[in-house]
Amino acid sequence: MKILAFETTDAVASVALYLDGEVFESVIDTDRRHAESVLPAAEALLSAHGFTTADMDAFAADVGPGSFTGVRIGVCTANALGAAHRKPVIAVNSLETIAYRFRDVIPHRDAVCALIDARNGNGYGAVFRNSDCEPYAQTESIPPCACVIAEFASNLPDDCFLVGSATDFKVLPSAEHVARIAASRQGEKEIAPMYLKLSQAERMWNA
Repeated sequence: MKILAFETTDAVASVALYLDGEVFESVIDTDRRHAESVLPAAEALLSAHGFTTADMDAFAADVGPGSFTGVRIGVCTANALGAAHRKPVIAVNSLETIAYRFRDVIPHRDAVCALIDARNGNGYGAVFRNSDCEPYAQTESIPPCACVIAEFASNLPDDCFLVGSATDFKVLPSAEHVARIAASRQGEKEIAPMYLKLSQAERMWNA
């Protein structure tokens, strides 16, 4: 199984190649915008391993929540490549990619809460509990939602382990974990962004 995965929901973008259980990731360290840098970075990563986008079995992207523009870039890139090569596209959300990093902690703690900072005290959160299914599986007990961080955190059970940009464990989503989660899922013809609230432009338009 070969999957090309995109992570563009935060300030630092990354791409990853999933190759039969191994993952090769490239973090994009550039001042260029994601729209200008992500596809060249993906092509360079594939070329380094002797592949092109046509060799992929599927494409995956983090569908958010996160930067509205960033989410669109990743989703549109994956959808375009999937359509061009007639291959499935797989959606993974930002909060589960963050929680996935701590999957080995979950058996020792009852739950992992992923919290993303959306500024001004606002954020996105979800709570994942250990699953008795596949080793990497996580079951949502609180699905991804927009929230006021302080209120959301104050209502969490005591056994929650908090991770993400709005916590002391300030980890970000990564293409590596998008790829690993995607490898356990069926693809679709097209994926859509996960927008949990209106963009600033939409809020101003509706005001």
